[in-house]
Formats: sequence, C-alpha cells, structure tokens
Amino acid sequence: MMAQLLASTVFLFLLLIFLVLFFIRHQSKVPYYRLTQEQCVTLLVKSVQGVLPEPEWHAFIGMTIRDDDALDALREQCLLIDEYGVKGTHLVNGRSCMLFNKKGVFQLEKLLDEWQHKSHYLI
Repeated sequence: MMAQLLASTVFLFLLLIFLVLFFIRHQSKVPYYRLTQEQCVTLLVKSVQGVLPEPEWHAFIGMTIRDDDALDALREQCLLIDEYGVKGTHLVNGRSCMLFNKKGVFQLEKLLDEWQHKSHYLI
C-alpha cells in the first residue's frame, strides 16, 4: 500500500514537472505590431479617404509597436485622434470603415503630410 502511494506521488510529481516544462517551452510571447513607415502612410491615406476598415484601425491603435519608437509615437497620436476625432463607422463596399469628424480628419491630414515626407536617416 505504501509503495503504491509513493509510486503515485512520484508519478504525479513527474507529470507536474513535465507540464511545467511543456508550458515554458511552448508559451506564447506577447504579440506586438510590426509595421513599416509605408504601411503607416497607407493607413493614414485610407483613414483620410474614409475607407479604412474598422478592424485595421483598432489593430493599429491597440497594439504597441516595440521595434520603432517613432511609429509607436504615431500610433499614440492616432489613439488620441480615436478618442476625440471619431464620428463612428460607415459601410464601404460592405465593410465597416472608420468615419472621422472634421477635427479628426484635419489631424490625420497633418500626420499624413508629415509622414509622407519623413525619411529614416542612418547615422
């Protein structure tokens, strides 16, 4: 009886160790958004034109861009525009697209103008 209890305890302990190692090895990393400047400019163009799909906008403003501080600063500016410059959504070709108020469109146009002419310099 005692040997059976000891064997069961050892088995459960080994199973627990195996599960912990499996979890550590296969755990998912925190996702982050990886964009280029050209993709951001395209996103801004679509937003000014009123044809930016809602999920694309929310994915952009909702996830940190960890590999480029300047693009993350742009994302944060767009997050502020989302707070104060969104009118709602409207359908374009059966897709729900973002609709910005006049102030939001003006701010997006300013960002678009700035980012269209911005270039990354290597020093």
